[in-house]
Amino acid sequence: MLRAAYRTDDRVYLKDLPTPDLGDGQIRVKVDACGVCGTDLHVQPDTMGKEVLMTGHEVAGRVLELGTGVTCVSVGDRIVLDSATPCGRCEFCRNAQQELCTDVQSFFYLGSFGFSEQMVAPAACAIPCADLDPAVATLQEPLGVAIDLVRLADVTIDSNVLVMGGGPIGLMAATLARRAGARRVFLSELSARRARRDLARTLGIDDVFDPIDTPLNTCDFGCAIDRVLVTSPPRTLPDAFAVAAKGSIVSFLGIEHGEGAFCTFDANAFHFKKLQLRASFASPALFGPRALTYLREGIIDGELFVSHRFPLDRISEAIDTARGADAVKVVIA
Repeated sequence: MLRAAYRTDDRVYLKDLPTPDLGDGQIRVKVDACGVCGTDLHVQPDTMGKEVLMTGHEVAGRVLELGTGVTCVSVGDRIVLDSATPCGRCEFCRNAQQELCTDVQSFFYLGSFGFSEQMVAPAACAIPCADLDPAVATLQEPLGVAIDLVRLADVTIDSNVLVMGGGPIGLMAATLARRAGARRVFLSELSARRARRDLARTLGIDDVFDPIDTPLNTCDFGCAIDRVLVTSPPRTLPDAFAVAAKGSIVSFLGIEHGEGAFCTFDANAFHFKKLQLRASFASPALFGPRALTYLREGIIDGELFVSHRFPLDRISEAIDTARGADAVKVVIA
């Protein structure tokens, strides 16, 4: 038997489950740490009132058992997991377009997740990682997302960047934009999220604006914003278009469910400003090893981002903490 986290609406609790069977090409993992993602905080409209398994997907752990045919890792190896991995066999993968893979390998399809004592995952998702603290190592998954967001925005040494949303992905993206040579980097984040705004200043972000107190299109940035990285919900995209200078690139990954998935904007203004909107969806993940390198080399200081650690039996408290003003990244470890 093992324990795993479930929720019914906003009530989070542990349940005893049978140990899952191990299939061909799969590994059994002892979960050492699992990060709490923003997507773990919200109840989707189609699951309201239903008991659902929580999808912890920022995972570091140790290999306990190998399924048939697994040769890429060994029992006892410390690893991190990509939440989704290209198959390497489909037409897109063979044509160097792994991000369009049609046979993505993921533990999501197995219904086995990281807010648990153990989980099962495709061996293809495992990346060796024996030298990082497991809580820090879990950051490789959201950091890979941030890498993709910045990549799509084509940030250069001439760029003036606005990051909308100061969660871990937004803050890491801002750090990477600065590393890429951007002239100036700004952050939009609510004043209530004190820890995130404080970390932004520690990371050397030029200024932080509260979009409620000061609408972004009225902010004095002292320069033309030509790159906007949106990690906030879709309803904020019109604000991104309004603040972006002519010819700007807007990359985004913010998600919301139900009516929040929709937004309305002036397509004529978008057209006349010659804006580009680029969707970042880092599934399958492509930058796990690079993310681990950035963590090892201190390009991203993982210890600054991990603000709280909780054991699995305090996961309800961890979820509540992640919603609060003093959290940056909460990890079950």
